[in-house]
Amino acid sequence: RSNGTTDVTRTMHFGTPTAFEKECFTYVLKGHIAVSAAVFPNGTKGHLLDSFARSALWDAGLDYLHGTGHGVGSFLNVHEGPCGISYKTFADEPLEAGMVLSDEPGYYEDGSFGIRIENVVVVVPAKTKHNFRDRGSLTFEPVTLVPIQTKMIDVNLLTEKEVDWINDYHRKCREVIGAELEKQGRLEALQWLNRETQPITKQN
Repeated sequence: RSNGTTDVTRTMHFGTPTAFEKECFTYVLKGHIAVSAAVFPNGTKGHLLDSFARSALWDAGLDYLHGTGHGVGSFLNVHEGPCGISYKTFADEPLEAGMVLSDEPGYYEDGSFGIRIENVVVVVPAKTKHNFRDRGSLTFEPVTLVPIQTKMIDVNLLTEKEVDWINDYHRKCREVIGAELEKQGRLEALQWLNRETQPITKQN
């Protein structure tokens, strides 16, 4: 068992979401996955990844007004330098293996609803087919293991790759968190976890 600093956000809907709420949630989720699954060269600065998170929203004429991610300290500040993922042109350090950041795109409809999906992620080396000028590549691995509410997802807006990412992520939630809940004898929570992490499929 270990302690430290964390930062996680899930938007939950406790009624019946509208088609527009599901659409916006899915665009935010697509942005979250785009950052989390991104493969990028060593030496890349976080601000270059910010538009990955916004692309699906931008395609629909939507956006959000905050940065996409920030460094997370260990027993320090939850917003910790020297790295980040933001459209703001601050002097962020290049991303390196072992850095811990948040991945948290969102969307906010004034006076109506707000959405944010946030995981803490760690920068890890990526295996790629080629290695341009021997500089190597990096990607992210989620540290946060909390289900993403599938009833909010319009699966038809997702690619097969995105569906696979969600199903793989939820499988990891079940395996890691499920084992801990079982060990603690928290069967009601385990049942909830299993319900919330059922695989999703695209309809033909």
